[in-house]
Amino acid sequence: MNAFRLRYGLAVLAAAGLLTGCSDKAAPDAHPATTPAANCTPLTEEQISHAAQADTLTTHHRPPVCVWQAQRGADESDLSFTYTDRESLQQTWQRAENDGFQTEHLTITEQIFGATVTATGFYIHNPHDPGDCAVAAADNGTIVWRVQNHSHTTTPDPCAIALQLATLTIDLAP
Repeated sequence: MNAFRLRYGLAVLAAAGLLTGCSDKAAPDAHPATTPAANCTPLTEEQISHAAQADTLTTHHRPPVCVWQAQRGADESDLSFTYTDRESLQQTWQRAENDGFQTEHLTITEQIFGATVTATGFYIHNPHDPGDCAVAAADNGTIVWRVQNHSHTTTPDPCAIALQLATLTIDLAP
């Protein structure tokens, strides 16, 4: 098994674990995908590449977990996206905390047509890896964007990338 497949497999398991936890039961969102988010098309590859500051972007999807490998010179990051309409944002928060991740509230705000529109979300920090951060947000379900720098460093900032991807993904239309 090559290093990418191992990292990819771990990324898929970790991202799925954020939403489904460790159990023998079927994943709560294991049903036919009906939205662009559930079909691994929450954003265009250009949007994802720009947010991740990637020179190249390689797609490795296995819905319900969507994974892109971003290459920036010698640096690499795995970007994963998951969507569920069967688990609330509060349930995702609780699952992340139960799995040992640190959570931190955030509010995504945008001015649209003179009105302030907000979405509720939170950061998910891996206490063992500063290069691993996710953002979960409510959007007719729960979305999670996770960035894992292969260097295990905060450069580029995985939380900033995850927040930018989540902001681009959620519908803040008034």
